[in-house]
Amino acid sequence: MEGKKRIEELTEVLHVLANPIRLKMLALIAVKPRHAYELSKVLGLSYPLTHLHVTALERAGLIKGEVVPGPRPKKVYKLTDFRIEVSPDSLKKIGEELEG
Repeated sequence: MEGKKRIEELTEVLHVLANPIRLKMLALIAVKPRHAYELSKVLGLSYPLTHLHVTALERAGLIKGEVVPGPRPKKVYKLTDFRIEVSPDSLKKIGEELEG
């Protein structure tokens, strides 16, 4: 069952990363934590569309939002410490787990 779960997780992450807008967002967030509004302005996207992409990245575990306190608290996004590995060895391990 572990192999099936790993395939599902990998599929979700790769699906999220298959979108060029999301890759651009990750690149911008890698430079510094960003608010969704800032991402929308830099990328020329509407705020609702930006929020949709940010939510997908957060759900996949690639970014994490933190509320910054202040007179007007805002949520900024940072990269998580993620690692994605797709190699012959990692696929072999998943295949062996699937075989049981």
